[in-house]
Amino acid sequence: MELWTVGNKTIMLLFVVTATYFTAAARDVWLVFLFLAYLALNLILHIVKQARTKKAILLAIILFLIGCAVYHPYFALLLPLSFNEFASFYPRSNGFLLLAILAPLMVLRDTMMILYVFAAALSFFNYGMVRHYMGRVGKQEDELENMRGNLQKMAKSLNENQDFARASEYMVKLEERNRLTQEIHDGIGHAMTGALIQMEAAKRLLNSDPATAETLLQNAIGISKEAIEEIRVTLKNNKPPVEQLGLSRLKTAVEAFSGRTGLMTSVVHEGNMEVITPLQWKIIYENVTEALTNCAKYSGATAVHVEIRVLNRLIKAVVADNGKGAAKIVKGLGLIGMEERTASVGGTVVADGTNGFNITTLIPYAGR
Repeated sequence: MELWTVGNKTIMLLFVVTATYFTAAARDVWLVFLFLAYLALNLILHIVKQARTKKAILLAIILFLIGCAVYHPYFALLLPLSFNEFASFYPRSNGFLLLAILAPLMVLRDTMMILYVFAAALSFFNYGMVRHYMGRVGKQEDELENMRGNLQKMAKSLNENQDFARASEYMVKLEERNRLTQEIHDGIGHAMTGALIQMEAAKRLLNSDPATAETLLQNAIGISKEAIEEIRVTLKNNKPPVEQLGLSRLKTAVEAFSGRTGLMTSVVHEGNMEVITPLQWKIIYENVTEALTNCAKYSGATAVHVEIRVLNRLIKAVVADNGKGAAKIVKGLGLIGMEERTASVGGTVVADGTNGFNITTLIPYAGR
């Protein structure tokens, strides 16, 4: 608002200086002094920061201009700007402002009255426009502050959710470790303790009663076999299936890619994932991540779709984006590496750039 006011004052001051030059007596030194004093007061006004001091200086400028108008009437043309500037500290006092601006008309006559009405109307219009736009700026600043506050709340909530997720994951791990410990203690631990007691007893009876010692050793061997079998079953039950590990790892990689690049991603799968071997999962994972990297670098896409399908005799992995594609596909190190990996298990890679960019990995498997 200050910049707008300074501009208006400068324009009006140039007009007054020009008008007084052609109407005042030649070499009127006092006019020069009064103009310089007015400029000095306005410089002080825009240097100080406290509202009270600004009001006092504005009152001084208004009184100074009234006194100058007695010496030369053209100084009255500068009054409306100072009145409006003073009224900016009291936005609800428009009625008093209008009375203050119109008051000099009672003493002005003829041409000066017309010029003053024009200057007052222009000043009042500028003041109204400035207030309107400053109000809009204020509202936008309030909205921005509210948005900033909401963003901080959301960030805090997100951090709390992440902390809760980490704590929940840690608790799940602790509970799983506790369950495994208890299962080993109750089952395998008791079995091995029983076998050890049997072997200790057999050791004592080995010389005095070989037949009983043999029976006890046989029992210990049987208990040990059962314990080993129980260990195997426990490990098998707690080890996640290969297809879950492969698919979970792939989804995690795609989600991490989306977080880094901001691209929308989706992962779908169809068919019997159990037929995919760990080696095939490794090839699929490396091909998909390589295709995602190329997409981020060259495609200009906004979304990427990944799908894994198990067909009758083929495993099909597709990475498709909605980018600019390529009329002619030039094989770089990334695409060549995908082809070599896939060829090692008898598969092939197909690249298509006609509608976005699609990379399809086809791997054969022995059907059931």
